[in-house]
Amino acid sequence: MASHPSEIDLALFAGDDCGMVSRYFLNRHVRRCAQCAAVVAQFEAVRAEMDMPPLPDVDWDRLELEMRANIHLGLEAGECVRMAVPRRTRDARLAVAFASLAIVVSAGFLMKRAPVNDPSAHKTAEPVLESTGAGIELRNGASSLTLMNRHGAVADQTVSAEGQIRARYIDNGSVTINNVSLE
Repeated sequence: MASHPSEIDLALFAGDDCGMVSRYFLNRHVRRCAQCAAVVAQFEAVRAEMDMPPLPDVDWDRLELEMRANIHLGLEAGECVRMAVPRRTRDARLAVAFASLAIVVSAGFLMKRAPVNDPSAHKTAEPVLESTGAGIELRNGASSLTLMNRHGAVADQTVSAEGQIRARYIDNGSVTINNVSLE
């Protein structure tokens, strides 16, 4: 080994929990390095102090077979419990699904025909105060007034229920605050 092994590797070596190849190289290093041998001895002392019995040898092949058998048993039990859905119910569900899809598609066609960006659709008798990404906009019918943020400036905008909008952003090191109220 070109360098010292990690403490994790030494702890695994002290507890006999590393693989054969790792054990060979770690054993070879620990026999030649007093510093690592001391760390391994400390880990072994902690393990002995905790009085941890070694892990029992486990027959992994038998454990695998038992787990597979339990999984198959659970799947078979699930098949017994599962209730079959009657064909009439299944057909009714399918009909409802297709009817829902038809309603959504037809609503989409109807909404597509309605003019969305028609300026006359935005005409209102009351003025509208709106917060947009560009700034604060006051619109009355076809006329509008926009208090714009500096290009690229990210504004912290606050809108209240009373018709007030506040925009705050930093412009060349100074804070600019715009308060607009609609009464």
